[in-house]
Amino acid sequence: MNHIPVPRLWPLLVVAALLLTGCQLSPVTPPVAAYPTSGEVEIPFETVALNEGGANIDAHAMREGSQLLLLTSSEQLAGIQEQVNPQTLADVQQVDFQQYAVIALFRGTKPSTNYQTVIERIAKEDDRMIIYAQFWEPNPAWESATAETRPYHIVKIDRRQVPVSSVELVLQSYVLTPTPPAK
Repeated sequence: MNHIPVPRLWPLLVVAALLLTGCQLSPVTPPVAAYPTSGEVEIPFETVALNEGGANIDAHAMREGSQLLLLTSSEQLAGIQEQVNPQTLADVQQVDFQQYAVIALFRGTKPSTNYQTVIERIAKEDDRMIIYAQFWEPNPAWESATAETRPYHIVKIDRRQVPVSSVELVLQSYVLTPTPPAK
């Protein structure tokens, strides 16, 4: 009769398997943007355009620093047409202003590539609309092309979310710089 050799660790493997069946893995959840503070109501939005480069934009039309705009009619598009590229203007012109309002966040002129502007979330509190945004800057350890860029993010929201009376737009932004991977 032939015997199959059984490793001496076999009983240990059986015990380990039994112990592991009783363990449950908890799901990993990514960090979430700060929760609304008391009195804030979250406003869902949809991106219309996100631009890092700013090609085909009139540099003289750009203002220095950040600019936050609320557009509630197609007539107001003339105010941004020199600050966006032709494709973005066409995309914003397709927005139904009877149903939506547009929020545009312009970052201003930047000296190189790898800048990005991202609207993270929008909240409403009384007659204030708070726009939370990430301002990404290039990491000095990474190469960036030397070229003027004009990053912006344009989103649309349900028009019913815009307060009927006057609206105060509040920008809450923070600067992020990507960390290079460990070597």
